[in-house]
Amino acid sequence: MSGIPLLRFPRDAECVDRGSDRTALVPMVKKTQHNHQAARLPGDIQLWLADSGYASAASFEALADLPLLVSVTSDADQAGFPAKRQQAPAGQQDMAARLATPTGQAQYRQRSALVEPGFAQIFQRFGRHLNYRSRQAVDAEIKLLGTVHNLNKLINHSPKNHS
Repeated sequence: MSGIPLLRFPRDAECVDRGSDRTALVPMVKKTQHNHQAARLPGDIQLWLADSGYASAASFEALADLPLLVSVTSDADQAGFPAKRQQAPAGQQDMAARLATPTGQAQYRQRSALVEPGFAQIFQRFGRHLNYRSRQAVDAEIKLLGTVHNLNKLINHSPKNHS
């Protein structure tokens, strides 16, 4: 790695005004792919990870060509802890089988370590309340907080000596 810190807050944070994320996975993946290309980053995204709120057979079908792991039971069950829902819903058994492999389990375990610290750090620094109320204003505020969070990581980063 080049010594640049991993930016853990989602680059493509997006506010939506619907109660469920089930229909958000495909648009989020497409937007991230677009941003990845627009930034002229080399290579393809190696792995896509999402929590159980994004699980839907329609999304899995639409994104079948991607290395995608989405919890279809519960995140606790996927991480190896006791959980209420331990059976995959209809149409999601292929994803459940992919997640059940040792590789799938190891890869999915990375999700909480990659995503959750960014949210916790933002909540700690800026609190849990937003200052604006319209969807557009909230979306802009979330993006600004994420940008400030990532810039702070870049500015305060000190490269490790690999001697």
